[in-house]
Amino acid sequence: MTRLLKRGLNHYGLGDLDGAISCWEQARALDPENQAVHDYLETAYEENGGARKPPAPVTAGPRATGPAAGRPAQPAPTGRIVTDDDDTPKSGPIIEFDAEDDPDTQLQLALQSYKEGRFDDAWRELNDVAKSQPSRLDVQGYLQLVRNERAQTWAKEIGDQGRVLRRRISTAEIMKLKLKPDEGFMLAQVDGRLSIADLISLSTSDRVRTLEIIAKLIRDQIIE
Repeated sequence: MTRLLKRGLNHYGLGDLDGAISCWEQARALDPENQAVHDYLETAYEENGGARKPPAPVTAGPRATGPAAGRPAQPAPTGRIVTDDDDTPKSGPIIEFDAEDDPDTQLQLALQSYKEGRFDDAWRELNDVAKSQPSRLDVQGYLQLVRNERAQTWAKEIGDQGRVLRRRISTAEIMKLKLKPDEGFMLAQVDGRLSIADLISLSTSDRVRTLEIIAKLIRDQIIE
């Protein structure tokens, strides 16, 4: 299951939607209740221009036979000592989490932002969850989906990548700006001769971050 999710995310990151969909449909067949898989597939179907496919039917496993067939399932051991009907530990402090700090609550807020198209909020909230639980594969998958949506938003904002950009402010004004190192590097490449596509190829950052920088510089009327 985990391998299929990771393989699908790799395909998705490379732009291979068919490969991603194939892996995630297999994962959904194995675990139809996994909400992350459904969300991944919904996004991939929309980007692929196709209708959402129904989940594969779940087939029941072989019926148990023998003495254990009618025996009720026993709960898995939890390692907690239960002394009476109340399974709350009787020693040590009871740790309570603020609802806003609970990773699952944060994840639900992030998914709500994502589905409402507030991708910057979703990106920030998902990163907060990822910092506290870096091993959660579902969070890494959602981050990749949001990252792709943000890249598409910036690409639309930038427009024709064949056009040439030029600076709108003087060098003296640029020196007063509080730019991050990668933003300053990108601005230094804008010379009135290079196209947006050229700037993307020259950037030391990845393509998504480069699109973000160019969109920001245009939005702030530093370049045009």
